[in-house]
Amino acid sequence: MGFEINGFSTSLGGISWNKTSSSKELFAHLLLFLESKRILVNPIEMELKDWCIESVLDIKKQLVSITQEFNLKDFDAERIRNLIDACNHYLDNVTPMDLPRIIYKRDGEHWADLSFDQTMKTFRNSFKQEIEKIEKKYRLKFRKNIPEEF
Repeated sequence: MGFEINGFSTSLGGISWNKTSSSKELFAHLLLFLESKRILVNPIEMELKDWCIESVLDIKKQLVSITQEFNLKDFDAERIRNLIDACNHYLDNVTPMDLPRIIYKRDGEHWADLSFDQTMKTFRNSFKQEIEKIEKKYRLKFRKNIPEEF
């Protein structure tokens, strides 16, 4: 965290400033937030469609708020845009699916609904790729595992 001077007064003296956050701090907080999202890190054998959608909407809301609170550099903005795009792609594809309340994996590896299976894989892969770029650029560590077997 840094400080940015935004004012200076004379007669009695004084300096005013704003706290600023670095991109590394921003992404450290974002990675911690994403570690808490079960849609990314939970390799369970069944899911609830509504919970998945709720989780993706929560992630998207957090990502959009970042764009409003921080002045993002090109690399940072591209990561956030790609993550938002992954959320939108997931929501566009899952929302219209006529899925049962509980969706099971048919063989422990693939979801019983092939459309859901592909949408989940695409979502997790997109996030995994962007997280790896963030980790490399800012020397951060995503402490959870995004499972290979979606």
